[in-house]
Amino acid sequence: MLISKLAEFSEKFDMLPKGSLVLAAVSGGRDSMCLLDALLTLAPKGGFSVAAAHFNHCLRGAESDGDEEFVREYCASRGVACYIGRGDVKAEVENSGGGTEEVARRLRYAFLENAASSAGASRIATAHNADDNVETVLLNIARGSGLKGICGIPPVRDRFVRPLLTVSRAEIDEYVKENSIPYRDDSTNSGDEYARNRIRHGVTPILSEINPSLCENVAAMTSLLREDEAFLNGLARKFIDENLHGRRMSAEKLLGEPRPVAARIIKIMCPASIDSRHVDAALRLCASDSPSAIADLPGIRLRREYGDVVFGDDALELDFPEMELTVGSSVRIEELRLEIICEKEVFNPNIYNSFTTFLFKNVAVCGKMVIRPRKSGDTIRLSERGGTKTLKKLFIEKRIPAAIRQHVPVIADDNGVAAVFGIGADIRFKPKPGDAVLKVTVKDMNKNE
Repeated sequence: MLISKLAEFSEKFDMLPKGSLVLAAVSGGRDSMCLLDALLTLAPKGGFSVAAAHFNHCLRGAESDGDEEFVREYCASRGVACYIGRGDVKAEVENSGGGTEEVARRLRYAFLENAASSAGASRIATAHNADDNVETVLLNIARGSGLKGICGIPPVRDRFVRPLLTVSRAEIDEYVKENSIPYRDDSTNSGDEYARNRIRHGVTPILSEINPSLCENVAAMTSLLREDEAFLNGLARKFIDENLHGRRMSAEKLLGEPRPVAARIIKIMCPASIDSRHVDAALRLCASDSPSAIADLPGIRLRREYGDVVFGDDALELDFPEMELTVGSSVRIEELRLEIICEKEVFNPNIYNSFTTFLFKNVAVCGKMVIRPRKSGDTIRLSERGGTKTLKKLFIEKRIPAAIRQHVPVIADDNGVAAVFGIGADIRFKPKPGDAVLKVTVKDMNKNE
């Protein structure tokens, strides 16, 4: 039953294409061990191959190390290539701030992206299941989320896929028992330290008593809501395509759109995540009688120019100043509220490139390193298998609106682009264990104040 449900759901979203390599994220727990076994069972008929990746968060001492060794040995026994990574989550929390779960997720996903690139995997499969989806929806409702939040966990995001998303935890338990699949229990799952655990232990059991079909009903609901969200985003992007001229559009036309569409237009046009308060501020600007009203949103300034709303202040749009990066110091881009810290490190398995932390092999750096806006003709190569792309083409692929592309910081040396904030680093700087590296961290100043 589980295999057929997984296969049907995966086919619907093209999660396991023929000829592809699927990298399974394996923690060692029952969900991920079930996922790995199910993928290995489907692989011969499906025409894809499977590798595994395990990230040790180093949060539970010997228990975490035991999980790592368990996954390594199991994969060896099944003849599955296994990529292992480690990260000191506690140290990163102290260094960069943020909650433990947030930092752990960021480090884990950065590792999975790097492992997939190294392996040549076109898909990264995670073991999120139907119960996880229910918990996510309830958490987002409690946080006051909009439609996007209550759409739950997306089946596909970039190359991340969730083949078990319609499979319940009870079905996973049954499959694991029937097939004698070994697994390890995470001791933190039994406590109520994390909000998700409190939902799991105290809320969903009550809702399941009220309606035993809770998981199936929420899965059906989120599927319909994702269709609604996609439709509304489509309307917003159509409006932008038809009405955005450079960095400006008609304030009257934007106000004339239904609020769900107008809100999405504004969110798409903004480089940073914004909430309903920021949307309200943007709409008030559009309705203002002042022909030169201004609204400062995260990462961007909106202003009125008579009948138009302009996304991006001229000073911010045309240039934030180019600044040199030197070891042991930091610089600030006040226009973007970003701080850039430059340090010397020796590369080891505990640190990884991410979208905000970049590791550059020292011997690959040519001349001085600077941070600057993009320039015409800038190019970057992000992976071994990927070709060199212009930043213009990359920004189009990443759906970064033309109006805000000059806001995206670029790190460069005398030979050209080294990394793009929020996207990644050029492959020519990829370090090996023991290499001396330049670590460049980009921090949101608003989160530190």
